[in-house]
Amino acid sequence: MTNISSKFFFLPLAVLAIVLHFSVFGDSTHNPIGFKFLNEAYLAVSLGLSLLLILASTEEASREFRILMYYAFYSVFVFTVLPAIFSFYTFGQPITYGLIEERRILFTFGFVPLLLLAKHISTRQFEHALIYAALIAVILSWCFKFGLVPDLREEQTSWDRPDRSSIGPFLICFAYFYCIQVWAKGKSPINGEERHRKLYLLIAAVLLLTLVFATQTRQLIVLCLAFTLFSLRAKAIIWAASLCVLLSPLFFYPELLEVLGLNIEFYENSLDGDVEDGVRPHTIASVFSHLSLVNWLPSGSLSLMWQDGFIPYFGEHFFLSDIGIIGTLFRFGFLTFLLVPLTLFVYRWIARTINTEMEFTYAVMLAFFVIWPLNGLFEYTQPVICMLFVLHALRARHLRSKERVHERRTYSQLQSCY
Repeated sequence: MTNISSKFFFLPLAVLAIVLHFSVFGDSTHNPIGFKFLNEAYLAVSLGLSLLLILASTEEASREFRILMYYAFYSVFVFTVLPAIFSFYTFGQPITYGLIEERRILFTFGFVPLLLLAKHISTRQFEHALIYAALIAVILSWCFKFGLVPDLREEQTSWDRPDRSSIGPFLICFAYFYCIQVWAKGKSPINGEERHRKLYLLIAAVLLLTLVFATQTRQLIVLCLAFTLFSLRAKAIIWAASLCVLLSPLFFYPELLEVLGLNIEFYENSLDGDVEDGVRPHTIASVFSHLSLVNWLPSGSLSLMWQDGFIPYFGEHFFLSDIGIIGTLFRFGFLTFLLVPLTLFVYRWIARTINTEMEFTYAVMLAFFVIWPLNGLFEYTQPVICMLFVLHALRARHLRSKERVHERRTYSQLQSCY
């Protein structure tokens, strides 16, 4: 009865939680199937469950949940509360609007529903939930590419690419990371059980091809290739050869590219630097000009809900989300040189406190370092970081379950042994 309930009730719930955690249906100018306030509803549920765990103070909540609460509260304080305060003193924006602007950091609390659901399903089922959620994003991406899904966006800012869509891009990337890791090791990163390597390789190829042909976001393609190099090292040659075999029909029959909807002109223009019409260089120049004006003091970030945000100060083409670490400099000024290494140290300490196996985590983080100049690591990728911590917690939970009851030690003693 337990297996039936976990398969037909908790497994679909886990798929739904992962889909919501990675904002597959979240409202965005780049997501054609986003629904307003869906992300906020998921965050409200996560915060509610977190509050219940804190109030309960049970033994279950005092293990992985307790240490991950430190991660969530630290991240929210540093990357939500501080920018709100800085923007209040720099621009006069009410703190409430600053908190609303950086609310995406609240995805750090997403570990709560994920771990609660993971208690009711097996490790293999959790891995399947991750893959199923990613395949849902893949199917929706291709359906939108071929016009089978209507565009629900009220406005679109991708002027050069009217077919551009970002349907769960980080979910697809993370699932790709996981599949490549399983293919490389032949076993689950969570409990070490053997897995069907060829199946995960096939899924990884589907995910990568979706990013290339359907999503068509350059930084995500670079991200996946960087992870492949960091994770596989020598085996990356095998993966590259396999990819060449998969893409060989496109070389002999170039017309297939048009059938698949690949925007070749976009990639050709990107080599000439004409895709964004100088939007990113303009933003970077404005940031350093502003930092020089305020003597590198923290400035926080502004919300469009308050007097049109940055538009009165820097114009319509000013986006902190497009300039990665430079956007962090704008938010925190000279404090960036303290907060960035401190945050990396805190995250590493939390991860190693839960479980000392860091190979997969290091490969993922190094890959994100590669695209850090284009994508804010701490400000925009918390769902990925949170999922990494969830895998650490599941791995620690598995190791603890392998001990016999009479030999089971305290949590601190357990961690000192692994």
